[in-house]
Amino acid sequence: MPTTQRAQEVNVRNLGAAGDNRADDSEAIQKALDSGAGRVVIPCGVYCIGRTLKVTSHTRVTVDPKAIIRLADGAGSHGDRFLMTNRNPGNGNEDIVVEGGIWDGNNANNPRGAESDPDAYTGVVLNFVNVTGLVIRQLAVRDPESFSIRVGEVRDFVVEDILFDHKRIRPNQDGIHVGGYSERGQIRRLRAELPMATNDDMVALNADDDVERVINRGMRKGPIRDIIVSDVKGNDVYTFIRMLSQSAPLERITIDQVSGSCRALGLNLNNWTYPLGHGAIRDVIFRNLELAKTATSSETKTLIDIALWVNGLVLEDLRLGPDHRNNVSTLTIRHGRPFVADLGGLAPNQVESLRRASSGVTLHPAGDHWRVEAAPGATFILPKGPIPYLKLTPT
Repeated sequence: MPTTQRAQEVNVRNLGAAGDNRADDSEAIQKALDSGAGRVVIPCGVYCIGRTLKVTSHTRVTVDPKAIIRLADGAGSHGDRFLMTNRNPGNGNEDIVVEGGIWDGNNANNPRGAESDPDAYTGVVLNFVNVTGLVIRQLAVRDPESFSIRVGEVRDFVVEDILFDHKRIRPNQDGIHVGGYSERGQIRRLRAELPMATNDDMVALNADDDVERVINRGMRKGPIRDIIVSDVKGNDVYTFIRMLSQSAPLERITIDQVSGSCRALGLNLNNWTYPLGHGAIRDVIFRNLELAKTATSSETKTLIDIALWVNGLVLEDLRLGPDHRNNVSTLTIRHGRPFVADLGGLAPNQVESLRRASSGVTLHPAGDHWRVEAAPGATFILPKGPIPYLKLTPT
């Protein structure tokens, strides 16, 4: 990753930022960001932000861990309003680091705009588009109106050590939302400790589905490649990991170490605006998962739902958490296309329940594994229990 740094440092207090939660500090902080300094320091305080902060290339923004950067009441009035974004999404930026602080979307006083309004406020707190060498780390996002962190067209990026502090719950509160033309990224050490946070996908990888919605405006349809997501923990989140693809590739994705409880899905590979069986998802690895579905009601009755076409998927060591509901299936595959599955480590009662619950599926013993053949239109359902090993391949 690029490491170009300038030695000069500027403290926003020296340029007039008050940090008193009364004055609009956006102008003073923007002066610091535009000063040419390699490092912009924001000390402890509560900074009221009335317009979007824009950070340019080769800039490190270092915020005191207890400092609050808060969107002013009513500042979410247009689609180009965020707490922070990069200066030049058109031509691109490089080598941007944002670290520390509590970034408060103040959603109680910044409602999302209407879908019919082309200039509607998206509700996104931190937004970065067309950046090479982006690092976002060691910070909390509080009360977003939609996504906490949204990135698109980013390359060689790291998002790490993030706390989702969603006290006021709103629809579509993704944690990290990744849009098209993003590649070579690491997303790690994410936490959602409050009940119902996040109130949508903790991590969403959306290559090309429904980018016209208010919350997605500014994202392009395109491939997402070579992404590693690791060490994700949450309590009563809506969904942990979501993958969306219609025709743009979503490939070489590794999801490692996900644990906690969810209300909807642990892993969501289902269709949204397109019919079953669409998608261009390839070479996906899920491993080291301990998940529980604890909601008393949900639109889905499974922990893992696959309704998009996947060409090559490996699932290793899925365990069920102690609070997992017994009436929820572990895995459902319903994209309707033929495939072959290699299943290892299932208990005999799991094999029998799979036979009974599935349709269009035949099972053949293969040593200590089972070979599953799914015909066109088949539905594969594993009703209960852990999955030590599963490999899916097309036929």
